[in-house]
Amino acid sequence: MMRARCAHVVHSDNGAVWRFERSMSCRIPRHWVKGEALVRIIKHVTTSFLRSTRTVPQIYLNETDASLSSAAQMVNNTRYIYFSKVALGGKCVIQSCKDLHLGRTVCHKTLRPEFADDPQEKKLFLREARVTAMLQHPNTAPVYEVGFDKHGRYFFTMKLVTGVTLREVLDGLISGDKATAAAWDLERLIDVIIQVGQVLSYAHTYGVVHCDVKPENIVAGGFGEVLLLDWGLADVKAQPATSGDEVEPEPEDENALSSKASHPGTPLYMSPEQFAGGELDHRTDIYSLGAILFEILTGQQLAWGDTIDEVMRNMLNNSPPTPSVIAADRNIPKALETICLRCIQKDPQHRIQTVLEVIHELLYWMRLDAAHRPV
Repeated sequence: MMRARCAHVVHSDNGAVWRFERSMSCRIPRHWVKGEALVRIIKHVTTSFLRSTRTVPQIYLNETDASLSSAAQMVNNTRYIYFSKVALGGKCVIQSCKDLHLGRTVCHKTLRPEFADDPQEKKLFLREARVTAMLQHPNTAPVYEVGFDKHGRYFFTMKLVTGVTLREVLDGLISGDKATAAAWDLERLIDVIIQVGQVLSYAHTYGVVHCDVKPENIVAGGFGEVLLLDWGLADVKAQPATSGDEVEPEPEDENALSSKASHPGTPLYMSPEQFAGGELDHRTDIYSLGAILFEILTGQQLAWGDTIDEVMRNMLNNSPPTPSVIAADRNIPKALETICLRCIQKDPQHRIQTVLEVIHELLYWMRLDAAHRPV
């Protein structure tokens, strides 16, 4: 089945007329539309989406990084009860708890005590909460509340996500787990990439770059849903001055964080420009998405090296390996290998230029019948 969003009429080769509505998903059986007709439909849908997003308002640092008002201090500290630890991250504590106001179980996230008073970590924490809240998309987790807890520390609540991370899935496949292999064929894995691509494309139209796309941050639920989590390292630009206006220096904020000061991330999935500390744009996410696709196709991680410095030297100085060469025992579809290599080029100018094009190419591969599919 194929999902498409658009507001125009498309004619197929067999005379059928399809009308795609922006407000709903139209599901088309793949055996109804084949070959070039399918290609034209996918291209039409993606082109129409690009036209519809040209006037999307951008998200800027002054919105995501503003200090939290003291009015956000919790007055009734009994709203959240029955806390249970879900995970202990490098800098955050993630718990489930019962929200008595709404009668549901939610995810409660706070900074670990050793980072709770760090201005930079507080800024990143607020940015994660606000960016996640502002990007209202089916492939992000909705945020319910942000504020101070009874200890005066930042917290936010969001949907409690259940499922498996893509990291767990890939580890199961690499280790030869039969249950994982039975549940996760190549098409299902590519569908995960497409869904992650959808939310990245959406974020990029708002001027937000995730900067930490990796299997650990991708969760697949039991009903086909896929969520991209952890927007704490998102790159958000400062709002440009209006032409003709005098630009006055803003007062120093003790919690201020420059989005260009450094480019932290996960080395195994970082783009070369992240390593080099250069200017970032949406193409760094395309590289990370390609690195995940590389791992799906080969069962191996794209970055290699025994130390971070060695990984960095390899990424900056060596050409990306060809999946079918380093995993010759696998039957890697040529079309997917080509998409992967176009995503992981060292020079951003040589990559696929938009996530929407990545989605288009993956849909083209997925939706063709086996007889027409490039191999």
